[in-house]
Amino acid sequence: MNRPRVLVAEDEPVLLGLLQELFEDWGCEVYAFQSADAACSFMRDARPQLDLLFTDVRMPGVLSGIDLALQARRWQADLPIVITSGYYDEQPACTVQAVFLPKPWDLQTLLERCPVPVGQRRYA
Repeated sequence: MNRPRVLVAEDEPVLLGLLQELFEDWGCEVYAFQSADAACSFMRDARPQLDLLFTDVRMPGVLSGIDLALQARRWQADLPIVITSGYYDEQPACTVQAVFLPKPWDLQTLLERCPVPVGQRRYA
């Protein structure tokens, strides 16, 4: 059985590492990037078939998480997207038809809001 593929874009190294570990523990293959620019370049070049995009809004570089989500939506129209931020409300997420997860979030909220197949999760 193929593992769900999750792309995570988060500029805080500790949070990026935590998200990568959580998604891997849930049985996912994770592509982790510290900027939307790097994540967008990967998506453009590798064209992976993803099961989830999880992105922060504010990151270093030219692109924001919203820009990344818009690009991802062009390449994979039905891609589930979760946008997280401590600075924005739900409006930017609505623009790209994404789930908005305000920071700080807890593990239970993350588990409830991320549309990764539940059967793939090793623990809750």
